Amino acid sequence: MEILNVSREDFPKSRAFAEGMKVINPECDNFETVCHYDVKYTNNGKCDLYLQIIQPINMPDKTPVIIFIPGSAFHKQDVRARVPQLGLLAARGFCVALLEYTPSEVASFPQLIRDAKEGIAFMKKNAERFNVDPQSVFMMGYSSGGYTALMAGLSNIEEESGEDYSVKGIIDFFAPTNITTMNNEPSTMNHSEPNSPEGFLIGQKDVQSNPGIAEKTVIKNYISRDRKYPPVLMFHGSNDELVPFGQSCELYSALKQNGIKAELYQIEGAHHGDRQFWSSDVLDMIEWFINTVDGV
Repeated sequence: MEILNVSREDFPKSRAFAEGMKVINPECDNFETVCHYDVKYTNNGKCDLYLQIIQPINMPDKTPVIIFIPGSAFHKQDVRARVPQLGLLAARGFCVALLEYTPSEVASFPQLIRDAKEGIAFMKKNAERFNVDPQSVFMMGYSSGGYTALMAGLSNIEEESGEDYSVKGIIDFFAPTNITTMNNEPSTMNHSEPNSPEGFLIGQKDVQSNPGIAEKTVIKNYISRDRKYPPVLMFHGSNDELVPFGQSCELYSALKQNGIKAELYQIEGAHHGDRQFWSSDVLDMIEWFINTVDGV
């Protein structure tokens, strides 16, 4: 056997042949990825919190980063459950960091917003480590995770001076946006009771009986024409049985009224968390949004 002292690129093509074999030359139209599990990003005095980071490898340039927050009804999140779906975005050339926040049974609002902002700051500070562009950070989430992503990207609460919590855009899947109006539309649950997800968000209190506390969680109360905001891309199923579609309509209208760039897409026939949200059509729109948005 001949040992060749050549580089990988200069290694010659095999001359071996088998009758009936087929030769193909597939185009490399996506990227290989690697997952960094359980990357600790903070300890907030209540618990350690972790990121699951899916990183595209062999990238010629620094990549945008999507900080993704899964839904969990504001309780403890299964941050690894969506790694396969988020891998579809990582294969398109985006670093995806799945963020864990303090569950509502441990700490109520606004702790989860503080955690999400700490995740933003961590990824910016570790941009070199994960080969990401610190000026191209996007928030994304679904259901309660979408709410957290929206609040982290749109509000200026729970911010420490000197830290950079800015994001370039927000992608929202069927988030609750106003817990005080969720019972105004048909749903399969009562969203006001102390043991509801929304009740847990405000410390296991009845939403309608505690308007002063509940109003502090309403996203539209943090937007105005007085400052700039990142663009928002929203998707929501027409038949969502848990988070009424009107929740997205309410926030979208408030964003537009305040001159904030926003797009809302109703997915026809989709229920809460249906497969359509991970379709190529939706992923194409997300990729286009990330690659073309101007940011703030």
